[in-house]
Formats: sequence, C-alpha cells, structure tokens
Amino acid sequence: MRDFTFAADTLAAWTYHRATARWLFNASSGGESPPVVPGREDGALPWTPLPAPATLDATLGQAVRGRVSCRRFRTDPIPLEALSTLLALGYGVDGGAAVMQDRPVSSGGGLYPLEVTLLVRAATGLAPGVHHYVPAAHGLELLRAVELPRAFLTYLFMGQPWVAEAGVIAVLSFVGERSLTKYGDRGYRYALLEAGHLMQNLNLAAAGLGLGCVNLGGFYDDELATLAGIDVEREVPLYCSAIGVPDAEASDRMAMRALERGTAPS
Repeated sequence: MRDFTFAADTLAAWTYHRATARWLFNASSGGESPPVVPGREDGALPWTPLPAPATLDATLGQAVRGRVSCRRFRTDPIPLEALSTLLALGYGVDGGAAVMQDRPVSSGGGLYPLEVTLLVRAATGLAPGVHHYVPAAHGLELLRAVELPRAFLTYLFMGQPWVAEAGVIAVLSFVGERSLTKYGDRGYRYALLEAGHLMQNLNLAAAGLGLGCVNLGGFYDDELATLAGIDVEREVPLYCSAIGVPDAEASDRMAMRALERGTAPS
C-alpha cells in the first residue's frame, strides 16, 4: 500500500496550505486594520429582541464532559431564553465594553469577521425560517419566513437525517472583507480558527443548558448560502451546528456512540 502524502494525494488542500504559509521573506504582521465593516443587518426587516441571557449553573468541567454529539432530537421547541444564551455566549458583544465591542472568542486583529445565521424549525417566539443574529443589539432579524421541510434539510446537509430533526441550525459564515484586507490570504486561516472557537462556545453553552447539538462540515455550499441570504462573492459559509432538545441524556448519548463505534464508553 502506497504511503499517503499531503502534497500528492490532496493537491487542493496542499496548494492552499503552501500558498498561505509564511517564511522569512513574506512574513509580516499584516497591514493596517481596515475601516470597521458593518454586519449585513438591515433595519427594515422584522425584528425579535432577545431576552437577557441566563446564567449557567453548570461548571466548565460539567459542560466539557457533557459535550457529546447529539443525533436524536425531540420535537420540543428551543426556548427563546436558551437561544439567547447560546448566541450571547457564542458570539455576543460584551455589554460592558465602552469602546471595543469585545466578543467571547479570540479574533485576529479583533476584526470579528464571522456572521451567525439561524435556520429555525422550532423555537419559541420565532417564526420558522431564516434569522440573522445582530450581536451589537442582541436580537434576530427575519430574513425569510419559510417552513424548512425535513427532506430539503437532509438533502442540503448531504444526507445527514438528524439535522432535519433539530429545532435550529446555526450557520457560521465568513465575511472576507473584514480580515483579508489586513492579513491577506492568511486571514482565511484565522477565520477557520475563529469559527472553531465560536462553535466550541456554542457546544459548551448547549451542554450547560441541557440542549443537544451536532456540528456539521458537510453541506452544499452554494445552496446553503442562497437559503441563508449570503452573497458568496463576499461571504462564505464555513461551519454549522444542529441544535435542539435531546432525546437522551448526555451519558446515554455517549454510550450509544460507543456502541456504534464498537467500543466501551470510558
């Protein structure tokens, strides 16, 4: 059996990696920070202010241990307060920040180039459809009121049936103008890292709230962007998570996952 090599077997990934690599003669700390680029919020759209986030009772250790992928959801809607807490802990703006709009994730240059869009099937106080999170105002604007059929969501996420059972699907997308103008192509790496930070916050907050989630990297990019109201020439979807009320406790989900893998739970 031939040995796998990064360069020969995954040419596109290798080309991207090498194109964004830094060495002595092309290394820099980046250009000047660009002017602040506003989010894609639209003040004319229907608006839902989110309630104040709840204080989580779970410790960090409990949340980390409870973070396990959920692939069985109940039909119960996600409470709006829980959704508010998820978004605030995931990518919300620090209300006490006087000048800098700090968020609960590290971000290259403090530019925060990500956007959060929700595909809502079942959440209290929200119409089914596509909602965009506005961190500075901590609220949701309704981009499109539409029922999201299970068959369509399963197709959109490349045949993953559990996605269509979740109450909400969070879509994290990257606005290139916010960071690529400062960091060049290296800024795309920073965006991927930031999306991971944001997603882990969502995962831990979900665990602390007793919700289930499963992270998603498999989806049809252009179709998802169209549904989410994203112009792919300026903004691209990177990462998603299906979130809902779990149909089993975290310990049971861990045991079921171990059985699927043929291993005993630790």
